[in-house]
Amino acid sequence: MLWSWLGDDAQVVAEASAVQVRTPEGPVIAHCGDWIVLSHSGSFHVAHTVRMHDA
Repeated sequence: MLWSWLGDDAQVVAEASAVQVRTPEGPVIAHCGDWIVLSHSGSFHVAHTVRMHDA
């Protein structure tokens, strides 16, 4: 379902549970737990969550 929603704005990443999303700021890697948001302009944005290895 995610792939059909993101369409051409997404690419598979070799890293497990990650997807590269095209945003206005450039490509961003989204991991499991991150939010991928579709803005009113039709652009995707990624909001990262804190992961255990970030602490």
